[in-house]
This record gives sequence, structure tokens and C-alpha cells, in this order.
Amino acid sequence: MKPLEILNERISEKKMELESWITVQTEKVLVPLYTSVDLRVSDYKIAPVDTNVFPAGFNNLSERFRDHASELFKDYIVRKYPKVKSILIIPELNTRNQFYWENISVLKSILEKVDYKVQVGIVSDDFYHDEMSFKALDGKEVLVYKVIKDGHRVVTTAGDPDLILINNDFSDKCPKTLRDIVQPVEPPVEIGWHTRKKSVHFEYYNKLAREVADILDIDPAIISIKTVPEEGVNFDSPEDRVRAAKCVESILDELSEEYKKRGIDYDPYLFLKSNSGTYGMAVMSVKDAEGVRSLNSEGRKRMRVSKGGKPVRDIVIQEGIPTSLTLSSGASAEPVIYLVEAQAVGGFLRLNKSKNTLENLNTRGMEFSDMYLPGDESGSENGGAVISPAYKLLACVASIATGYEIEKILEEGGCQEEVS
Repeated sequence: MKPLEILNERISEKKMELESWITVQTEKVLVPLYTSVDLRVSDYKIAPVDTNVFPAGFNNLSERFRDHASELFKDYIVRKYPKVKSILIIPELNTRNQFYWENISVLKSILEKVDYKVQVGIVSDDFYHDEMSFKALDGKEVLVYKVIKDGHRVVTTAGDPDLILINNDFSDKCPKTLRDIVQPVEPPVEIGWHTRKKSVHFEYYNKLAREVADILDIDPAIISIKTVPEEGVNFDSPEDRVRAAKCVESILDELSEEYKKRGIDYDPYLFLKSNSGTYGMAVMSVKDAEGVRSLNSEGRKRMRVSKGGKPVRDIVIQEGIPTSLTLSSGASAEPVIYLVEAQAVGGFLRLNKSKNTLENLNTRGMEFSDMYLPGDESGSENGGAVISPAYKLLACVASIATGYEIEKILEEGGCQEEVS
């Protein structure tokens, strides 16, 4: 049996034990309000490769999943903030990205569907308007307001919100505007990429995955992903490339031995990624150490900066998982699962016709395809892909791992920068 089949079977058998474990974990740490998790599914392993605390693809969810999201958001807010009536969404300042503004438009409608008054407000020194409209992909206009701080509250000309919902990862700075305010902020502003580290996330994820593997009585390697940090790497420096190449060589040797012991007839490969960043930037794959030592100018440029032009110096070297999911069109695909408080809302497939089964699919040319839940015959008839119990479980584990990240960041003092 393939790992996915084994996992789904064991999950069914151990349903009660898993639910108890999830309950204990979600009560132990501050799981963020929402997350999205990119999974890679191969013939020998299934694991997350990225977890986003500020998901920006709600527009890719089907109507059924959007409705489910409304229900889960309502349940969460009523339990934690029963007096909340109005919500302020803080988006990215992506003035020309119509896909992103459609995400904001859909997120706004998801919350409005369960009777919240919702406005959208920009926190940025580069936004000079009291209000402005941005066009979403479907042609709808998204009206946004400038956010200002009034004492210990944030407000806009449209009103004084009860709850702040962030959809901006604040990659390069921790905004002072959203700190020391009386309104609740979800997710915490401290968990942006200005403080998050992929190495920390996957350290927590792999630890939790071992606990889940014990419950399921499976080899933890099936649901884990080897991730090693390497600090202070400037890819324009030959000396730093040699140092990174030695690390690559060591990890490949370890994985080769592991694969032989597990009977996997496959040559390992790796991804090098910025330790802090998103949007699929500063990511490259390598099959050997020489690929790092002799990295060409195009590759060095790709690894020079991450989102917002932030220089890349700290990286993670991560086990590559070839996707076994391909569509009839020949496009390679990977599941993306959306969650509210570690409960799966639904998901979609990210696919890319220009990439092979080994490559990063979160790049130019990517498209999206619907997914459906088991038993949903309409989804099957429309050619969608099923969201298996294994997808939901591992996405949940990754979401819980972000809760441990939040705890660690807050214990260490949260945002270190005081930037307006």
C-alpha cells in the first residue's frame, strides 16, 4: 500500500485517539485564527512544505468551502470575542495584484455572510490616501481606508472596529500601529515573517509528526520532512556557496542511507529556501552539491532577495518531495488546505503546467483546481480532486506547529523592531 492509503486507513482506525490528541494540543497553545498549508504527496511520503499564517487564496476556494469558512469563523469569534460586531481586515499593499484583491474581496464576503460589518484598511507609510479602491480579478472594487492610531485603538474614517484581522505577513517590519492597542488582533502581529523562521516551524512540525506517528503506529519518516538551517549564506560569495554545498552533500548522504533502509528506489534531492519568506520567492532545487558550488548568475539572483527586496542570508535546506499528483493535462499538482483554528475549511490544487514533479509549483504560471470532500458526488462529477483524511490531519498538525511558534516568539519578546 502507498503511504496515503496507509495513512487514511490508520486515521480511520485511530479516530478517537487523534481527536483527543488534537484537543489537548489546541488547548495547550495559541493556534492562529487561520492558516493555509501546502502539502506534497509522493509514492513514499506526504508532508507539508509551507505553512502560511496569513493565507491569501480564499478566492480559490469553492462556494461550499467558503460557506464552511463562514461557519468556522463565526464559531471562533463568538467563542473568543462574543461582543465583536465589526471587523477590520489589514491587507497587503498590492496595488496591481488583482488576484490578491479578489482574495480580500472573498474573505470580506465570507465574514459578511455571518453578519459581521467588515471594512478593509491599509497599514503602510506608502499609502497616502484616506480611502481608495482596488480592482479585484472579477471586476469588483475593494474599498480600502488608511488606518490611523487613536490612543490605544486603530480606526479609519469608516469607523472604529472591534476586531483586527491581519492578512499581511509584514515580511520586513513589525508595524508599531498595530501594537499596544486594546482591540484584539488575529493572528498576532508578532507572527509575521519579520520574526518567523521556517527552521523553527518544521522543528515543531516534525516533533508533532512523531507523536502522531506513534498514535498511528507508522514510520514517522512517512509524514516528516528533513529541514536543516544554515545561517549567513550570501550566494554571491564563493566561500559561502562552498559552505552551503558541504551541508547539501551531508544531507543528501543521510537521505540516501535512509531511503535505502526504507527500500525507496529514488535519488534524494533538496530545496534551498529563505528561512523567512513567502510567495515562492528565494527557492531553488538541487540534486547535488555541485549545483550550489557552481550556481550561475540567474540562480544567485533568484536567491539574493526575498519578498519586499529583503536580502537573503539565512536559509533552510529541505528534503525535496516529488509530487505524485498530476492532472490529465499533464500538469504537476499539490494540495493546499485552508484551516480555521486548525480545523480544515477545504482546499484546492495548485498546478503548474510548466513545472515537473520535482519543482516548486508556487511560481509564475501556476493555476488552481477545485477539490472536494469524500462523499461529495458533485465534486467528483466536476473532475475535482478529493481532500483525503490524511491531508486534513497533516495540515492540522502544521497549523498546531504555528501555535508553538507563536508561544516561542511571544516568550522571546515578540516584535523586536519599533517601526511605524
